[in-house]
Amino acid sequence: MITCGIVGATGLVGETMIKVLQDRSFPSVSFHPFASDRSEGKIVLYRNIEYPVEILRPEAINKGMILFGATSANIAKNWVPMCIEAGALVIDNSSAYRMDPDVLLAVPEINGHLITGKESIIANPNCSTIQLVAALNPLAQLGRIEWVSISTYQAVSGAGTPALEELKKQQDGTLPANTADIIHENIITSIGRPDEGGYCGEEIKLMSETCKIMGMDFPIFAATARVPVRTGHTEAVVVKFDKPVQSDEAAGLLAEAPGVTVSESGSSPLIVEGTDIVIVDRIRNNPGAPSVLQFWVLADNLRKGAALNAVQIAEAVIAKRNI
Repeated sequence: MITCGIVGATGLVGETMIKVLQDRSFPSVSFHPFASDRSEGKIVLYRNIEYPVEILRPEAINKGMILFGATSANIAKNWVPMCIEAGALVIDNSSAYRMDPDVLLAVPEINGHLITGKESIIANPNCSTIQLVAALNPLAQLGRIEWVSISTYQAVSGAGTPALEELKKQQDGTLPANTADIIHENIITSIGRPDEGGYCGEEIKLMSETCKIMGMDFPIFAATARVPVRTGHTEAVVVKFDKPVQSDEAAGLLAEAPGVTVSESGSSPLIVEGTDIVIVDRIRNNPGAPSVLQFWVLADNLRKGAALNAVQIAEAVIAKRNI
């Protein structure tokens, strides 16, 4: 008898989690949508049943409950400890606990074998990280990865509902006074303010999370940008191996990887929007460097990049617990 809930149920990721739970017939007998007091009293539809949005309080948490977190890191730090203390399993989509050495950072297709079923919290990786490791991990069979360079072109939905609403206003002709906030027909080359080393938060997440998930250690040179696309992150990836590799062998490995679709003719965010696949596109060898592979990676950042991966983690826990 599984009781589940979503903390942040009225946001973009929370709403997508509801869709994915329903799409995959998640085996819950009770559902609780939690959100801030601004959303209290709103109605969330789940499996044709109307549920009023609740405020997350200790008395609402049951031992064994599965909670999906769809809040910011700062908010997660407030509610996650309380829910763990109450005996819930938390699958948190924020960055708050991802790099905690005692917390598993999971992509089930990559390191799902590390899930024991005894966890009190499992972290869901960053959206751009999830699709990157889906492509990188199978390629590790070709040889030792010496370094990875990645440039991302990230959709506006990654910044939440307000950002999408702002994009719509700009498309309709209402522009903000600050040109740094214009995304319509524009590219913003830093997602968040860069740190003292010059890297923004999205870049740091890619560089740190990837190696933790894969259990490997190699340099990652990341550059992230926000582009005027509603949904679907696109990544240009360059991988240097310790020996020559063949693009056709790489394509064969990726074609067999779970959740991955190989393309040869070019793809776009519109193709992945609303789907659960990770597309690896235009795999090619650099003519002057036979140990280098280049390719594109695309995925729906709200589904595989957040909601689907979280639900897959929960399914893996349930399987381990034999519920």
